[in-house]
Amino acid sequence: MNVPRIATLLLCLALGAGAIGTCQAQDPAGPQAIVPIDLEPMHRLRFENAHVRFFDVQLPPGYQSLWHSHLRDGVFVNISSSPTEAQDLGLSAQRRAPRKPGETYFIDYGTKPKVHRVTNVGETVYRVTDAEILARCASRAPLPPVGSDTLVDNALVRVTRVHVEPGASLELSGGCGMLVSVSGGELLFTGPGGREEASLAPAGFRWRESNSPLPLANRAALPFEGVDIIVK
Repeated sequence: MNVPRIATLLLCLALGAGAIGTCQAQDPAGPQAIVPIDLEPMHRLRFENAHVRFFDVQLPPGYQSLWHSHLRDGVFVNISSSPTEAQDLGLSAQRRAPRKPGETYFIDYGTKPKVHRVTNVGETVYRVTDAEILARCASRAPLPPVGSDTLVDNALVRVTRVHVEPGASLELSGGCGMLVSVSGGELLFTGPGGREEASLAPAGFRWRESNSPLPLANRAALPFEGVDIIVK
């Protein structure tokens, strides 16, 4: 499939074709239906506000996703691993080794949109979260200096790894933030509104908007592993 045809398909989706169904791609294998990410059955929208859309993606063994589009920048956090094959529209499928739980990366789909499909070729569930960035928060909360736990730092987001031993505590940065749980755990947040106990399963999350840091304590018997996404 040529580049102009792919660009036309992406424009079709960006202009709202998902509201009426799908776009159609013609390639050597025949017609292919392309859907927006939120219409791909295993890309489940768990949360949305003015700043982010949060998807929990779970591909069972043998599942091949629909052709779907990514049009917005996003932060991806791997929750459970399995080998996969990823195929960009018009190209051959590429085998990908299992990614480790907690592996995190930023993809600039806003400037480099993509249509692809992913197949789980392993024997376990492939699970990853996708926090799409819709709009900046323009928070005035100062961010701490970049440290060894910083995974991504660009114009849109600051992403850090969160590790809390049993009984220990730390402070999450102020601003617009989404804590994504990798390990799962029992947490205690102490914010302006008081104390809040939260049981977060793997791929669980908590959104916050405050200029003040948010204290977090681990109430479980095992370490808590997570990833914190600050929208700038």
